[in-house]
Amino acid sequence: MFMSLTLEHRVSLVDELLVEQAQLGTAVMRFSDWHDRQHDGEPQTAAPLQERFYKKLIPLGKPRSGEQYAFEVNLDQCTGCKACVVACHSLNGLDEHESWRDVGLMVSKLPKPYVQTVTTACHHCADPACANGCPVLAYEKDAETGIVRHLDDQCIGCAYCMMKCPYDVPKWNGKRGIVRKCDMCYQRLAVGEAPACVQACPSEAISIRIVNVEEVKQQSMQPGMRILPQAFPSNYTKPATRYISTRDVPLMAQDSGAGELKLEEAHWPLAWMLVLTQMAAGLFTAACILPPESGMKWVNWLAAPVLGIGIGLSVMHLGQPLRAWRCFLGLRKSWLSREIVVFGGFMKAAVLAALWPHGLTTGLAAMAGMAGVYCSVMVYADTQRLFWRINRTAWAFFGNALLMGSVGAAAVLSWGTPTEAAIHLAFAATLIRTLMFTRYWMSLQRALRDESDEQHRPARTMHALKRGVLMARAFLFTIATVTGLAGMMNAAGAAGIWATLSCLTTFAMQLLERHLFFVAVDAPRVVSGSGPQLHHPTP
Repeated sequence: MFMSLTLEHRVSLVDELLVEQAQLGTAVMRFSDWHDRQHDGEPQTAAPLQERFYKKLIPLGKPRSGEQYAFEVNLDQCTGCKACVVACHSLNGLDEHESWRDVGLMVSKLPKPYVQTVTTACHHCADPACANGCPVLAYEKDAETGIVRHLDDQCIGCAYCMMKCPYDVPKWNGKRGIVRKCDMCYQRLAVGEAPACVQACPSEAISIRIVNVEEVKQQSMQPGMRILPQAFPSNYTKPATRYISTRDVPLMAQDSGAGELKLEEAHWPLAWMLVLTQMAAGLFTAACILPPESGMKWVNWLAAPVLGIGIGLSVMHLGQPLRAWRCFLGLRKSWLSREIVVFGGFMKAAVLAALWPHGLTTGLAAMAGMAGVYCSVMVYADTQRLFWRINRTAWAFFGNALLMGSVGAAAVLSWGTPTEAAIHLAFAATLIRTLMFTRYWMSLQRALRDESDEQHRPARTMHALKRGVLMARAFLFTIATVTGLAGMMNAAGAAGIWATLSCLTTFAMQLLERHLFFVAVDAPRVVSGSGPQLHHPTP
């Protein structure tokens, strides 16, 4: 009897609360109802409370020539309630777990304790890295408003803009196989309405202002300029967002999650693609030193399918692979577009060299391959991430091309009676492999000891979260070296077997290095975010 009465009481209470909620509604719902009544010809009524947003927090006019819209965030007013996140999600019809705005915490212990909640979204930069890197021109910066918009129907889902943006703005949408981002609710601004986040903020912390683009660029180029202390240097993208506060923000302030070590996306299709395409470039380079009658054709015949497999696997990284034909559109400014186009030419040269193995065709394929490797270097160096600096990336990529080319060619030429060329190539592979592994290991140990080293955080990430991979690389290095030496000495008359084992273990070792290249990179972002980080899924 007691349980029955309690259940009845609970049902009644829930019904009462639902009725009360329906009567109260939200501020946005009340404004929507008022707006509809005006257009339905009903008598004029008093404007809703939300009207104050349209008077104070958005411009009364549109940007003039040389101006654009920009977010202004009053840190003193931000309470971290995340109403802006919810409103953005709801009014823009985002998918579950999708968020275009993040709220995080900025903290500092020096010179005195400091805690500040921060809301952040797209900064609609004057020189947007996302647009500069997109291979299919799926971004546009509106000439009148300065808003950086993402064109969903143009996107191929390569996620390169996620690597290029230093503020973690483009978000991966697995359901659609594309990225999406904040567009400042440009459709609302066009008719004099405030963006969702501005409408929803109960403390008026977010507003839209008109800024002078040239002034934004000049301020961004000042030494050490950042929109917030922990943000990426502004001279890279020239963000338009302005954060204001009556309190001095400590220069030592940083994201509360900055000390947490975490792995980034593995991008396995890209890891395989990089190792295989570099191996193909190295094989054609090694074949250039061989006369046609002493193994050039055999090496060419290996290089061509290796390249084909590598390029084929790269397509698996795309969320919309059937749109990949558009990749040439960004050739003028995107290194990813250039890489794709150059690899297309490399594939044609590789087929030609395989069908007609000659010094000229092989040399052409080798040059196209090395041009492709250079483009691959620039694809990652252009993201400005410290772990992917051009000198480090170039050493790793070109070194891998020479290593895999020499060890692969040695394996091909070692079957049957080992030739002098096979022994020389195996010896070269041993030297390159030892030099690269020793340099990598010493660099890792140095970065672990020195907290001021720019590679310190990636080194800590590898040591703490990927120690097993590091140990596996060391084991594979040992096996590859021993089997390579056995192949050179034709141990037990099985030079071909030993050389092939050396090639396979070297390939596995380099594939693990490329895995660490992706997962250990320190990806910049303003705040850790208010929800789960959504990454590009790997098939």
